[in-house]
Amino acid sequence: MKIPYLAIRTAGMTAAVAIMLTGALASTVSAAYDDMDAVSLAEKMVGKGYTASGETPSEGFDASGLTTYIFQTLNYQMPRNLDDQFTMNKPQVKSIADAEPGDVLFFGSHNKPSFSGIYTGGGKMVLALSSKSEVVTRSVNDFKSQYLGGRRILSAKDRLRVNLILTAQQYLGVPYDFGAKYGQTKTFDCSSFMKWIFNKYDIDLPRVSRDQAKEGTFVSRSNLAAGDLVFFTTRDSGGKIGHVGMYVGNGMMIHTFGEGGVKFSTIASGWWDDHYVTARRVIR
Repeated sequence: MKIPYLAIRTAGMTAAVAIMLTGALASTVSAAYDDMDAVSLAEKMVGKGYTASGETPSEGFDASGLTTYIFQTLNYQMPRNLDDQFTMNKPQVKSIADAEPGDVLFFGSHNKPSFSGIYTGGGKMVLALSSKSEVVTRSVNDFKSQYLGGRRILSAKDRLRVNLILTAQQYLGVPYDFGAKYGQTKTFDCSSFMKWIFNKYDIDLPRVSRDQAKEGTFVSRSNLAAGDLVFFTTRDSGGKIGHVGMYVGNGMMIHTFGEGGVKFSTIASGWWDDHYVTARRVIR
């Protein structure tokens, strides 16, 4: 059975889950982003225009406007002014080497910030860059000499959501194999993949999807958040749960099934929409 999917991966990509919805797929997915994680949302803004004082995707962004938009979308209080963001009462990130995905990094001179970026992992960040007239992904090392410090905005739970998704996307394209042996990464089935990813963050899941659907707490479809487990029936499951994936926001999940192995798929339309059963939140 061939399932439509969207898988985006670039050579050496170890940073963010970049879910760029286009064409017919985009029209089926909600434009609300508050169910996403900070890194995925930042990556989604890449290509938007640079506009002085801009703070929305439609008008474009300046540096602090991008940060304001990302974190306020995710229900974090965020001052609009760059200087105020730099001096927020949040944990400091003194060294670039200590940065974690979702941290806001500031650059300038004489302790005066002139721009900022959202760290997305793997030495990369997303920022609204005036010289490029758009939101771009750049290496933090390009601006290392101008680094002033950073602020850790995300809660521990939201950092976990980011890291679960970043870890899962490292396996994009790994082949699907029903009944794949747990503990190896040459192949996965849906539940061994979820068990493998969550176990890396000390969340122990049962081996099969039907049992995983009993873990954590129920979450309604309208309240899904990045990192939630989503469950489905399949042609061979006799009307019972037979498939699991991890919700990544904006109507998408990462999972493995059939052709293409580990991939991103929409749950907002098509097969997975029609066969959706329930979701569980196992992030404690």
